[in-house]
Amino acid sequence: MPPSFKRNIILALATAALPLAKAGGCFDHATSPFDPNEWTYCQKIPSDSHEMYMYYTPLEDTVLIGFHAHEDTDGWTALGINGNGGMKGATFIVVRQDDDGTWIAEDRFANDYTMPAIDDQQDVKLLFAEQDNGQTAWGVAIPMSSCDRDGNDYDILDKNQPMLWALGNDHSFGYHAKRGQYTANLVQAPKEKVDSGSLNYDLRMPNVSIVMAEGGEDPTNPYICTYFDLQAIATEEGFSAEDPLHATGFSPILDPATEKYVHHMILYACDASLGPSDEWEHLKVVDDCVSMPEGCLEMKWPWAVGVDATVFPDNVGLPIGEDGSRFLMLQMHYYNPTLDENLIDSSGVKVHYTQDLREQDIGVMQIIALLKEISHNCYRQKPEGLPTGKERVSMTFITSSECTQNNWNEPLNILGVAHHLHIYGIKQELSVVRDGVNLGSMRPEYHYDFKHQSMDDSVPAIRQLLPGDQINQFCEYDTRNAPGDIVEFGDFTQQEMCYSALYYYPRQPDRDVFGTMPMWFDTSICIEPATSDELKAANVSACTELVYTNVPKMFRFEDEVDQPFDLPTVCNGGAIFDELLLELPYLCPEECRSTSTCTEDELAAHANGVCTFICNEVNLSLYPDLSRAETDAAYGNFGCNPFFYNPVPSIPDAPACQIKGNIDSIEVSEIVLKDISNVEETEPAEETEPETDSVTEQEPIEEVESTEETTEPEYSSSTKISIGAYIIPVSSALLVMIL
Repeated sequence: MPPSFKRNIILALATAALPLAKAGGCFDHATSPFDPNEWTYCQKIPSDSHEMYMYYTPLEDTVLIGFHAHEDTDGWTALGINGNGGMKGATFIVVRQDDDGTWIAEDRFANDYTMPAIDDQQDVKLLFAEQDNGQTAWGVAIPMSSCDRDGNDYDILDKNQPMLWALGNDHSFGYHAKRGQYTANLVQAPKEKVDSGSLNYDLRMPNVSIVMAEGGEDPTNPYICTYFDLQAIATEEGFSAEDPLHATGFSPILDPATEKYVHHMILYACDASLGPSDEWEHLKVVDDCVSMPEGCLEMKWPWAVGVDATVFPDNVGLPIGEDGSRFLMLQMHYYNPTLDENLIDSSGVKVHYTQDLREQDIGVMQIIALLKEISHNCYRQKPEGLPTGKERVSMTFITSSECTQNNWNEPLNILGVAHHLHIYGIKQELSVVRDGVNLGSMRPEYHYDFKHQSMDDSVPAIRQLLPGDQINQFCEYDTRNAPGDIVEFGDFTQQEMCYSALYYYPRQPDRDVFGTMPMWFDTSICIEPATSDELKAANVSACTELVYTNVPKMFRFEDEVDQPFDLPTVCNGGAIFDELLLELPYLCPEECRSTSTCTEDELAAHANGVCTFICNEVNLSLYPDLSRAETDAAYGNFGCNPFFYNPVPSIPDAPACQIKGNIDSIEVSEIVLKDISNVEETEPAEETEPETDSVTEQEPIEEVESTEETTEPEYSSSTKISIGAYIIPVSSALLVMIL
């Protein structure tokens, strides 16, 4: 160990009666046993019931962590590090006395809502511990990187890290008496909280009844939306609706009476050029909006269970009301598995804003793997579901380097990354391949927890995405407890999805929504001849034959119709097929379809043209042209400009973990106990935030700390979760995406 890192850790803790007063704070000489000359940083741990502080000193390859509670701690105490702020997947430092009264520090982990188990690989060293008169102080050393992935140890990185605290009633480790969560960066000083500003307005559901609309699909999962007119809000708040605003942050507002039923909220902007704006009214309720109403497509703020208020850095803002987008819409997904009655909700969001536009616009990037249903030009696809009864079912989806190269013309700074699965999801990861090198995961979260979803910092190595980056999305599920044979993909709680959202800047309008579409048809129909005598004689392809003779089979919706029908039936069938043709707009020639006068020859030629287009997209010619009879196309990327199919690219191995830190070299040469039994009772001093440099371009989102001190609920399918459903136009395609 370098001499510069060998230090005496000098502590002061009274052995006699300790003061009952709460004074000073972090390094108050009267109450704190931690010497500011020996400990670099201190952060107050948020709690409504206890005064607690975390001290930490980042060294070259290790971190010293100290804990001090002023009162009411007579048993074990613990700090935890996690990828999402919940117990599931957390690693814990537990400090307690064993049966003979000896102080010990234990490295424990929890993969579920169960008692944290002892890790086979112990990566914590106790430096000191003392407890007297309800006051507790201890210090430990941990490595920057232990490479103990089985035990869920997280690397200590320069990023805001979700953390936990817990207190026990005695020294026999068991169920906690109190607990809570907070965030900390164990490499840097605590950041000064960015001010979201004093200007804000509330968007709240107007006392809606939580019931499924008539004709809805699932009474346990109502989707209800409300329009908000910025003109009406501007009149109330005293600003002009004609001027664009920058949102500086968002805070969820949860109605105490119905909070447990709120599954997600998403705030959208409505573009008058894309929807029926004459039907939009302030506070108008849409009682069934599983699919978002036309025109209200641009996501501004996603919220799910576990997400606290978010404040953006002071050089960036999220545009609100730009380009004439006068209306906003708030989508609420409620989950009421027991069909409780007489539920009235007024939850919503507080929008913090400024009229002084900031330097950069923030965008919301969406990366979607499996979609409930997608349509592109003239064909539809529904994804296959997940087989039930499987301990692990995993899938990987890729946004290709060609796609990001075509879409972006500058680096994108990442402010936060959110993962989203439903109740069967157990792991999710976004990784980045750049110039053939796998940079690793953007946001380590070893165990996904649908009860603790959050928008967290990206790792320091991937604070930017560059044009040409390949983005890999991995999702894993445990379907052992799922009913039936298949878990479908969709918007409801008991269905599944694979979705990520990223706050980033500078904003790239219409170039930040990416979806993955697996190959939807058997490509052999492009290069094989028709099989019926009549069409075989016409020397046309099997694709042309299928389009002409069996539309549902060609476009994969046989299960939705009672019997098959051919192209003449659709194109000459009048209004009954209008809805289908909205989804497949190129299926019929418009000239004759409008008058229902399409001839067989016209439709045969048109079917041939449809197949030429479809096959060309996968780089195949159409029979009888066999000039391109082989293809390596495997999947398509929505959101790419232009849309194209890709071969399956290789994903290089992630970088190997490098052990960083030797805690055995950390020695305690002396512990000095300071007698402070005669300290007089004093009034608490005002707590001040540390002075720090202003937020730079690379600063991540600051999240408001939680003071939750509740018992973790048991795993239950009735627990609140997830995000919602909406329709996003991608180029000329209609992308129906379930979030």
